[in-house]
Amino acid sequence: MKIKHILSVIGISGVLLLGSSCTKYLNLSPENSTYDEVFWTDGANVEKATLGAYALLRDAVRNERSYFIFGDIASGVLKAGGDYWNYASLSKSGGFKFSYAPYLEPSLWDWTRFYKIINQCNLIIEHTTAMDVSLFDNGEDEKNQYIANAKFLRAYTYFYMQRVWGDVLLVKETFKDPQNIPDMARSPQTETLAFCKADLAFAATNLGQGSVKSFASKGAANALLAEIYAWEHDYINTEKYIAEALKGGYALEDIKDYRKIWQGDSKESIFELNMLYSETGREWTTDFFNVFLTSTNVEGKGIGSIWEIDPEFLESDFKDGSVRFDSITAPFPDNDLQRVIRKYDRVEKYNPNDKSLYAVSNNLVLMRLADLILLRAEAEFKNGKEVLALDDLNMIRNRAGLTDTVLSGNDLFIEIFKERRRELIGEGTIQFDLIRMNLFKQLDEYSSYYDDERLSKQGYYWPLNMRTLLPQNESLTQNPYWMNH
Repeated sequence: MKIKHILSVIGISGVLLLGSSCTKYLNLSPENSTYDEVFWTDGANVEKATLGAYALLRDAVRNERSYFIFGDIASGVLKAGGDYWNYASLSKSGGFKFSYAPYLEPSLWDWTRFYKIINQCNLIIEHTTAMDVSLFDNGEDEKNQYIANAKFLRAYTYFYMQRVWGDVLLVKETFKDPQNIPDMARSPQTETLAFCKADLAFAATNLGQGSVKSFASKGAANALLAEIYAWEHDYINTEKYIAEALKGGYALEDIKDYRKIWQGDSKESIFELNMLYSETGREWTTDFFNVFLTSTNVEGKGIGSIWEIDPEFLESDFKDGSVRFDSITAPFPDNDLQRVIRKYDRVEKYNPNDKSLYAVSNNLVLMRLADLILLRAEAEFKNGKEVLALDDLNMIRNRAGLTDTVLSGNDLFIEIFKERRRELIGEGTIQFDLIRMNLFKQLDEYSSYYDDERLSKQGYYWPLNMRTLLPQNESLTQNPYWMNH
């Protein structure tokens, strides 16, 4: 595939986004046969469509900072400042009440933006498959790599949605008549994840092991397969695909270089979304990472606009005296007892005449080696290999500047989760770890919020905006717990 650094020249957000107009609940656009005949004529246009799919994914996770809400605020490790009054009910202090999200309903209860990605990928897969190999400079290999990128992104999107809202509407192809899209029931998780695994098997076979981490690779496809198998509690295959992913040659950054992870294409990163500042590209944004900045980074930034590390979590499990803690957290300018994560605090003041203008220049790392090593520890524990699980846990602890721990049984399993929480704070994963590892009842900090009814009715998933979505699809059902909570 020819995708290089075209994004740094024109910006992904500036390339053609196919199928982005709204049609019913799936955001499907009509297939215009005349337009299709003009567009799907060479590999260069497929490249534009592929870049558009990556842009749609970036826009979807950045929307109202939902990536951090779903993975971190909902898990209780982060606490939004007072300016974010409408986030209060979603966090620990509000009892993780996901059904009260004033002004956030379009980002937290509506999955439509993710179906834009699905539709874009479906268009790429269908049209590229039908194109002759002669239309691609590098023939069949290039053609298959475009299809593999689209299948990887489709699988990533469906798996992400499954972890946020539970069962999804599984759309496997574009609809030929957008005016007559049938009502659809939600597909069971087993069907959706089987579809994702098939997509990823194709991706892993046809993708290369590229050095640019903001595009899919063989290693990323295998890592995502491992995550899906772990979600299904198939830990034998989890280990298998982690081993395949590690053939990509990833390595842990030294602790002195720890913060390089979020600066783009680090040796630890497996897959990331480009958000670095450049004068020509428009991948960067101010209003995403800026909740982790203080007046130390941006003059005049108020305390109420900062998301801090939850004070209870800070004292009980995070303030561990490690080099990692000192590297990725910082005190509030006026209060040493409050701390903020600083993984994303690289700021570019790009206008010398106006110092108030700035860009936060970091990439959003979606998968990295430390995550995979700790997932392997979880799988090894579940597969009866406690010694190996402890070795992997201690590998991440040692890199953080901590000594080995010696644990066994359920204490080891709990500690693997707690180490994931320390290592991956602010990376949008912790709530999904809680669900996968089934720890809501085992940990006192969650058990009072997740009673038997909430767990039996899957109240860890988010509600859907039925007022908006149901009139467009009469077969859609609400997540059980949120029907009367």
